[in-house]
Amino acid sequence: MDLRVQSDFLTPNPYSRPGTRLSCVKGIVIHWVANPKSTAKNNRDFFERRKLGKSGYGSAHYIVCLDGTVVQCLPEAEMAYHVGSSLPYKPGTTQIYTPEAWARLNTNRSGQKPYPNNCTIGIECTHIDWDGRMTKETWRATVKLAAQLLKRYGLTANDLWLHKEVVGWKDCHRWFVNNPAEWARFKAEVGTAMKPTRAEVMLIMSKYFKDIPKEMEWAAPHADSLYEKGVLKGDGQGNLKPADPLTRAEAAVLIDRAIEYVMKELSGK
Repeated sequence: MDLRVQSDFLTPNPYSRPGTRLSCVKGIVIHWVANPKSTAKNNRDFFERRKLGKSGYGSAHYIVCLDGTVVQCLPEAEMAYHVGSSLPYKPGTTQIYTPEAWARLNTNRSGQKPYPNNCTIGIECTHIDWDGRMTKETWRATVKLAAQLLKRYGLTANDLWLHKEVVGWKDCHRWFVNNPAEWARFKAEVGTAMKPTRAEVMLIMSKYFKDIPKEMEWAAPHADSLYEKGVLKGDGQGNLKPADPLTRAEAAVLIDRAIEYVMKELSGK
């Protein structure tokens, strides 16, 4: 599944696009739009209208639509107002933000209160009802988008957050807050989507094979070269299956063969 992302950046303004640069990226935060059956464009335009100063602060980097299309509202390098808080994370305490957010989403070295807006990217999900139930298209696109972002910034599925997991008091994303097993399933699917395919490993190591599709044929000479060196063997029937996921076991074998070849070359044997 290819992501269909349209950039429709908000107008710079103090309420939804302040233009402040992120200090780093420590996490990806998943939200719901709290507006059943609305589109990504509807919600993007709501963020845009906030520039008038009549509906508070708020925005997100991406919004995933009911049909799986994605609208990008802000450059990833800029801060969105999507996970700020001024309320205690739970009754009976004065602490703003959860202990987990203090520990993992804090860019303040002095131990002061964290400000997760400055180190996270926000994804808003559209949904079909007040339970927060998403279409299959929204779910799949959000999995794909989250996986791409996590890989881009050197993060893992453990760096996915719900809005509630950061601020403590807000039931956002409501579907996941009320259905923890669904949140676990979503994170597991993101983790699977992050696994490199054989094609990606071949790209990284400059190699390839025979059942390579047209769009990957540029890598075929490298695969053939590694085959001749005994590093890359495919399935034994002349097929690389370049789009299949690469397991840790398969990666270990490839790396071991490559090291063995290099050591033989160095020793002259």
